[in-house]
Amino acid sequence: MNNIDELSLSTTVFGAEKEPDELLRFLDTTLDAGFKYVELSRKHFDIARRAQAILSTGIKVWSVHGLLDGRAVADDETVRRKALEEEIIRIEQASAFGKVPVVVHYLDRMNNPIYGQMFRKAVEELYEVSHRVGVILTIETVPYKPKVNERYADSREVAEFVRSFNADDLRMTIDINHSNLHESLPDVCANAHGLIANVHMSNNHGEWEDHLPPMDGVIDFPATFAALRRHGYCGPANLEMHGEVPITVEWLKNIRQYTEKILFKR
Repeated sequence: MNNIDELSLSTTVFGAEKEPDELLRFLDTTLDAGFKYVELSRKHFDIARRAQAILSTGIKVWSVHGLLDGRAVADDETVRRKALEEEIIRIEQASAFGKVPVVVHYLDRMNNPIYGQMFRKAVEELYEVSHRVGVILTIETVPYKPKVNERYADSREVAEFVRSFNADDLRMTIDINHSNLHESLPDVCANAHGLIANVHMSNNHGEWEDHLPPMDGVIDFPATFAALRRHGYCGPANLEMHGEVPITVEWLKNIRQYTEKILFKR
């Protein structure tokens, strides 16, 4: 696959929909700002019913964020089952956009190994679905949150988890705004060599996953993106950031132009 030297924008920047099918307006704003690709955010649901309308805007869906959260490793089996069923539906819906990466959080963040066992069992079930419907299940690198999570699962652990499946359609999403908090980003990319199917790019000040635009913070985007390319990532620079709503075309356009300049020399 040739490198896609373009930007993608996660629709998370727009926030939740407050009106029916507001997602379509979000996509029009994205296109007007000059983006060609999007990741459909976990804030936006019912994507299969709207697939034709989404694609008819002219946008290309690069990836889809899954819905899986901490309930998938809850002590209550009923709660776990509901979380898995919701994610199965999401994965099936994502297939409406072709063989796209679907992002799943890595949830083995507790000291008790039983939670890791529950997470692995969940991913095994989800992978059966993703493989059947023809999407790429991707496990996302973890933010460093010592006051929230009992343990930090570093990129080497996530990569070893993914490699243990020995499956070409189970890969990784490198979230650089997560991983820079406690690891060297070149090391993260090297640990995930050959596994990187998607990225989340946003900035921070080195202390918290702030999800800031690329120009605000401490991350060296050109060096990081070059490392991603060296270790096999071929997709677009996928921006997953937050902003003050309402999001304007001009604000997004300025971010696109800045990021294209530093990454692609445009």
